[in-house]
Amino acid sequence: MLTPARPRASVLRGAVLTLVLSLAGILFATPAHAADEPPVLLVGMTGVRWDDVTTLTTPALWNLSREGSVGLVAARSVASRSCPADGWLAVSSGTRAADVRADDGTCRTLRDPGESGEVPGWDDYVSAAEAESYGAQPGFLGDMLAESGTPATGIGPGAAIALADAAGIPVGTHETLPTTSTALTRAVREALDGSRLVVVDAGSLRDPGYATATRPSTPQPTATAPDDALEEPSPPEVSTPDAIVEPSRAIQAQVIDARIGAAIAGAQRSGATVLVVSLADSGRTSLQLAAATGLAPNGEPYVDSLLTSGSTRQAGLIQTVDVTPTLLDGIGLDNSAASLSGAVILPGPPTGTATARVAEILDIQRHATMVTRVSGVYSARLVLVQAVLFIAAAIILTRTGRSDRAPLRPALRVLRISALALAAAPVASFLTNTIPWWRSDMPVAAFWWVLLGWVAVITAVAVVGPWRRNLLGPAGVVAGVTVAVLVVDACTGSTLVIDSPMGAHRVLAARFYGMSNQAFALLTAAGLLLAVAIADPLLRRGRRGIATAVVAGLGLLIVIVDGAPGLGSDFGGPPALILAFAMLTIVVSGRKVSWRSVALIGLVGAVVVGGFAVLDWMRPAADRTHLGRFFATVLDGGLWDVVGRKIAVNLRVLTSWRYLVTAIGGIALTWLVVVGGRPRRGEMMGQGPLAGLTRAVPLLRPAVAAITAALTVGFLMNDSGIVVPATGIALAVPCLVAAAAQWRLGAPDGGLAEPVAEPARQPAPAD
Repeated sequence: MLTPARPRASVLRGAVLTLVLSLAGILFATPAHAADEPPVLLVGMTGVRWDDVTTLTTPALWNLSREGSVGLVAARSVASRSCPADGWLAVSSGTRAADVRADDGTCRTLRDPGESGEVPGWDDYVSAAEAESYGAQPGFLGDMLAESGTPATGIGPGAAIALADAAGIPVGTHETLPTTSTALTRAVREALDGSRLVVVDAGSLRDPGYATATRPSTPQPTATAPDDALEEPSPPEVSTPDAIVEPSRAIQAQVIDARIGAAIAGAQRSGATVLVVSLADSGRTSLQLAAATGLAPNGEPYVDSLLTSGSTRQAGLIQTVDVTPTLLDGIGLDNSAASLSGAVILPGPPTGTATARVAEILDIQRHATMVTRVSGVYSARLVLVQAVLFIAAAIILTRTGRSDRAPLRPALRVLRISALALAAAPVASFLTNTIPWWRSDMPVAAFWWVLLGWVAVITAVAVVGPWRRNLLGPAGVVAGVTVAVLVVDACTGSTLVIDSPMGAHRVLAARFYGMSNQAFALLTAAGLLLAVAIADPLLRRGRRGIATAVVAGLGLLIVIVDGAPGLGSDFGGPPALILAFAMLTIVVSGRKVSWRSVALIGLVGAVVVGGFAVLDWMRPAADRTHLGRFFATVLDGGLWDVVGRKIAVNLRVLTSWRYLVTAIGGIALTWLVVVGGRPRRGEMMGQGPLAGLTRAVPLLRPAVAAITAALTVGFLMNDSGIVVPATGIALAVPCLVAAAAQWRLGAPDGGLAEPVAEPARQPAPAD
């Protein structure tokens, strides 16, 4: 039976109308999170540390430490010392950015926008960002807010920088900082009633001698401050007109704390997520204060925990660049945050009491501060001792005569022990973190005692075990300890590498997890030496297959640990390691290394590191490590900025005397030991006192060649320049000296017996 046409048309029109209304509801409806999720309040300041917080002088921050999540901020900007403008520019751009540096080194005093509405000094900020290679875009946060139509309010001069668009005009509403706590509380409360994001500048705390200074800028700020402009604490009056007295840290902290308390009070009714972050240094470089309350972007509460982020992967530590992704994610613009260098600030697992959490934070801060005081002295003394060793080795090892006669034999014994101790010094510097020396009343002295203690333990193990009779045994033990420590540390969270003299420093904010460049250099040199120390006796017993498998297996393990995301997370290390271990494996197997094989190995290395990067990039942005972030940067067109920055850093450290002395001296001594003093024409080896060493250890020359290749590639691919080869030499050359001294002493397999033939080599396949 046919259905009447008119009812059918009515049904069709009704269905179409329903569909149109549904689509309109989807297209024009306000996002659910705008109504359901709380607003976000950022209270930013600069120069405030956790050791400024007490129950009486800073009650707001003290109460915040009882109720919320707490942490430290690595506030490094483009330079090692950050100014107030740098911190707010990091919030604005989502990456490291900085003000133009003044000739006298002073930081700019921040001012509210003038009559034009533009942030004072904005042209300087933009030009400074363009001159750097971080790809910073001042105004990024403001542009995202404007494009999404997200209402925002800024209070204070720093907030104007944070919320400015690309043209330097603050997005949304901007207010000057009120003079009283009551007025500030009311301003924040009213702002949160109509804004999804509110930013408050609570002021800057400066160390004595690091006061900010006004600068001429375009446009000019308002000539006269309004009646409600906040007055900074004035210096106390003194009797002599020649004295210059600046407000103490305690006085400045009280003023800032009062503003923080007023802002938090204004947020209570709205249930806002509150982030309190010190965004820049106070003059002297140090970790800064951070705290949070309310709901985190992942829905978990900021309470009873330490703050962390995907960019640091450390409990209690975040970066300034993490603030912007957190703000964007908190107001529902998480897609905009995916391309930033930072990660969302999240609460860690609940831990202990509030007092225990603050104590842990203060302990981390003290450790980070104290290691900067000892690392420079440690590096300088290590270089000087190495120089002495190199000179002594060149004199003693090349001296002719029988080694069983005085005074040569005692000198060789001292040289052997000294070389092993010096080779143990780098890994001992990492092991110092196993004992909290920084908690001592005399932390510098405690550090040196702990360091020397570990050096003594490692050296004793190297010289007293049964391996001491093997020519490469003691050196192999030192290399093995180095490999074991660095591999285990990379697999357990990098607690030894972080804030150790030769590791990564939290304050410098170069790396917070994984394998640092110096650790990579040590792992490379130690791994190759360990492989030779194991393979050499196997070859002597005719077990070439086992020796080849050992070298290849050890190399595979080290490559995985160094390059895998979440472990070493090292981009420049795997190609160097693959090349070096592949070369050594080929030699141990009895074949000859050709240019064709080197090219093939290099291609494999590039594929491996590329695979690591792609796999890491495929993970969620919050879970990515350095590898995935680097690949994302490449996809975004920032490859050449990264390459340019690495080249600039390499050139800057190329002339560092500390590393030049180690590199040049180590290379010269290695040449003397391996090649000899005066090789005849047409011969690679000289006929001096050490000529028999490479005959006693046929793998010695291939090992030196592999280490040289690895450190050269590491030098080219990492951003530490000559630091990489110099650090590898600091371990490899003392081990080589120890082996040479033991050979001269006449150890049972130290060259006095019939020389062992070199591994049989097959002709390279035709290219």
